[in-house]
Amino acid sequence: MDLSERIKLARKKANLTQSQLAESVGIAQTAISQLESGKTLRSSYLIQIARSCKVNSVWLASGEGEMNLTEDTLTSLSNEIEEIMCGEHEDDAALNNSLRERIENLRNVSRYAPSNSLLTEEIPYLIELDDPLDPSRRVVQVSVSVQLDLSIEILEKQKVLPKNVVAVAISGNSMTPVLQDGSTVVAHLLETQVIDGKMYVIDHGGQIRVKALYRLPGGGIRVRSYNVTEHPDESYSVREMEEAKIRIIGRVFWGASFY
Repeated sequence: MDLSERIKLARKKANLTQSQLAESVGIAQTAISQLESGKTLRSSYLIQIARSCKVNSVWLASGEGEMNLTEDTLTSLSNEIEEIMCGEHEDDAALNNSLRERIENLRNVSRYAPSNSLLTEEIPYLIELDDPLDPSRRVVQVSVSVQLDLSIEILEKQKVLPKNVVAVAISGNSMTPVLQDGSTVVAHLLETQVIDGKMYVIDHGGQIRVKALYRLPGGGIRVRSYNVTEHPDESYSVREMEEAKIRIIGRVFWGASFY
């Protein structure tokens, strides 16, 4: 049974329509349709889909283990995780270590025990808003309401703390075929030094852009889209970056496409 069949089975078991499931998860109905038809083969919303359908997210994502987790298992795991979360920890890394150790113990007990992918952090999205001081301008801000549930396992592999990352929704076709319109990427705010060819989130005068960057002599940058046919390279000196109000927000380390 592939992912599309598991999602459809889980949705029907929960007596949900595609629209109802999409609304519960917070994504478009077309995203569920694409997943169930097999046109989309992955999604970072699998945990939310599993929760909405009340099935085991490990089973939903990989097909391993049982479709349903018993109530006793869910309650026990929830209580243990809550106890760890409420305990004293020096920092986020120490907390993640405690959670990881508990998950590792669960793995030793059962081959179908949950992995770190069941544990998520809420990552805020960057959004564009009208400048309250000048409605003719746009500004980039961190959203207080729109968030992405990102697996702790991803953050641990990158050795980044949740407080230092932001999510960005891709708009347009400039980064196709790698990033489609509607994709989401996550960037590390502490990595703003350009490494040639790496992908970065930038604030370009109030517009959020995700581009591959290259260093130029004198401190400037070359901005490159993957769809070079429609979006040719752009080059900026340090002065031109200041005039265009170009600011490097962070390096992209994770991305997913939902459509």
